[in-house]
Amino acid sequence: MAKLTKVFGAIFCVLGTIYLTVSIFLYLNSSAHLDYNTGKLQTLPQAGVFYFLMISILIFAFGILLANDKVIDNDHH
Repeated sequence: MAKLTKVFGAIFCVLGTIYLTVSIFLYLNSSAHLDYNTGKLQTLPQAGVFYFLMISILIFAFGILLANDKVIDNDHH
């Protein structure tokens, strides 16, 4: 069972990295970062990427947690 958690952890780490890369790309191409209108720069939630960024960080952290699971690895039989 321990090897299966490491596989799921690796999958979540890859997905979290992809989502994080996409959300950073969306943020850098939104009006929160680019100066389309000189007086109206948006914040991160107003640009619509804040929740996507937080979900990607949570998925990545959950993947790291599953990949580094030491409790299930210890077999005391």
